[in-house]
Amino acid sequence: MVSFEDCLDLVRSYATMGVMKHHIVLFAAIVACFIQPSFCDSGHSVGLERMATLLRSDVRVIAMGDSYSSPFFARVPMAGLRSWPIEKITAISGGAPQSSHNFVCTSQCSPVAQIRAEDPLGYTVERYSPDTFFTLPVLGLQEIYTSDDFDDEGDNSLFTFKRSISGKKYLANGVHGPFTQDEDTLRFRFLYRCPTDITKQLHEVNVFDNNQKVGSMQLRDSVRPLWHLGENPHIGTRQAVPNQLNASSIDFPANNDLTNQLSMRLEQTSPLVGTNQYLEPAGYVYYHTDEKGNRKKGLYYSSIADGSWSYSGFGCDTEGIDVFDKRFSLEQFTYWLDITTLDRSQPVLFFWFLAPEQMSYETSLQRMINMMNQAEEATELVGLTSVEHLILVGSMFNLTGDADVTKNYIRQQQEAAFDLASVLPNVAAASFFAATDEVMFGGQSGIPWLTYKGFETFEFGSNTLNLIDETGGDLFDQWGIHPASPNAAAFFATLLGEMIRDAGCPADVVEDGFINTSDLLAIIAHLGEEYVHEDANNDGIVDISDLLLVIDGWGDCWPLQAPYNTPTFRSY
Repeated sequence: MVSFEDCLDLVRSYATMGVMKHHIVLFAAIVACFIQPSFCDSGHSVGLERMATLLRSDVRVIAMGDSYSSPFFARVPMAGLRSWPIEKITAISGGAPQSSHNFVCTSQCSPVAQIRAEDPLGYTVERYSPDTFFTLPVLGLQEIYTSDDFDDEGDNSLFTFKRSISGKKYLANGVHGPFTQDEDTLRFRFLYRCPTDITKQLHEVNVFDNNQKVGSMQLRDSVRPLWHLGENPHIGTRQAVPNQLNASSIDFPANNDLTNQLSMRLEQTSPLVGTNQYLEPAGYVYYHTDEKGNRKKGLYYSSIADGSWSYSGFGCDTEGIDVFDKRFSLEQFTYWLDITTLDRSQPVLFFWFLAPEQMSYETSLQRMINMMNQAEEATELVGLTSVEHLILVGSMFNLTGDADVTKNYIRQQQEAAFDLASVLPNVAAASFFAATDEVMFGGQSGIPWLTYKGFETFEFGSNTLNLIDETGGDLFDQWGIHPASPNAAAFFATLLGEMIRDAGCPADVVEDGFINTSDLLAIIAHLGEEYVHEDANNDGIVDISDLLLVIDGWGDCWPLQAPYNTPTFRSY
């Protein structure tokens, strides 16, 4: 008999050669399911068993995708921060957007370029030096050039990073609650891109925590050392690397505005007009620390996503060469991963969520393999010790104008994701398309499904709402692609959470979010009975295997929320 590891080696070898085909993966999936039944899951997910424990522990989640994954609470990955029962959100990182639901980067000088898909010049950087591009999708890289046209607007302030007011509100009324409290201690790490000519890099800026100066950054010669270059970020400094993202060598305190906007400000140290230098803010990391300055364990959220990216851009190892060329290289991603990593021993979950595309099964499979391989190459270079992937397939939407053709494309991407999750032990996959019975939540077409599942009462955090009345059954925005609102995104995120709970907490038969004595007693009371709720492993009979599931899963689990605790919803 072929072993499970032999099966995986076969699949990996074909993936490396770039010739993995449908029948090979299907054969491997059959072998995997025969030897490891846990890899065969429900019709809407595969391999989610680990996610409930992982997401509620010490983990870094990196949302990777197109506009489906951009940093807004009206997108599913960030909506998860609001609706999932995550106990500790201890760190957040991202780009330097002028607008987001997370943190924003505002300017107090001009002119300022916004380097992102929506800008007329797209990913053009060093705009006074033609034909230079930076396409790694950190949402909202910005740029100033201190020529004679530069205007400091009569103030030393250049840029300010701060919490979005709306984002603060959304997180506060979610399950987790506010990101910070009065007694917390936070640190701030500044990220920026160094221009091709390092002599054009702005040399120094002052750093203010709200209105208190907390230090200065030397942006050419005193930046954070890099793990993937064999350096130790905790010892000494290094010179900035041209064309790449760099981080300040010092993580500054961010404690003077904890209950408001966590405002961190960059100021010029002397007048910059006419000095002909670049400053390109590329993002931030805010993280909680203990009294000794060490990061606190918990969920650390990051995002690599911008505009209408595609699967092909995330695994091509090719730098963009044009204004809207949506590709980036392994080297670019490795620099970003290195400077945003707080602890190499912290497990990493790549959360892949992109809009379904017009791709065949074979193309979908190969692109998913490519994107995961490139991400894992970067983690190996940086020295991360534990890496997993979650591939999420979106719900039905108007991809082609023909519903049957669209469904066929989505089914092929779903099948590719499920097959990979069936054979690779560090890959899981879930599908909104399958979990919602292929319903289109546009117009009023979603109302029957929402009504049947009980979404007249949708509860999470301090929110109690009638999702049907609020949306009229139309959960999509004006483009018919993204969730229409933070609450619509919370619906999808909580649906994913329920899939995670179903896969990861089968022994919570007394559905209270804890696997404990009550579950043990409930199973004992029904030993020998067939096809009852207490059959935790769903094999048709309550027996010793169900008791072992309770013992194995003992402790805190993923709590239920309304309407997911109703019999009608749990029938799917």
